[in-house]
Amino acid sequence: MRLILFVLGAGIGAPLRYLIDKFFRARYTFPVGILIINVLGSFIFGYAHSNYFVMGFAGAFTTWSAFLLDLDKDLPFRRRTAINIALTFGLSIAAVAAGAALAS
Repeated sequence: MRLILFVLGAGIGAPLRYLIDKFFRARYTFPVGILIINVLGSFIFGYAHSNYFVMGFAGAFTTWSAFLLDLDKDLPFRRRTAINIALTFGLSIAAVAAGAALAS
């Protein structure tokens, strides 16, 4: 049953990630969608670390590989790259902490 819940969550998380990223990429050069996705996913991880459906959802929803691809693409734009790194890591760490604090 745990596996089914995990797969079901992942089946919802991945398409939602795609739609959110597609929406924001059409409007901004900065990877806002990936930033939002990873911060929200980090909050979800912190909040519901033992729920298999939620873990499947958040695991498929977050996309650290796309974050790294965006960094590689934006390397010539050093300021944007630095801002992306700082925001993503800072906000994601804060989001995990906030989710965990809210859960307890």
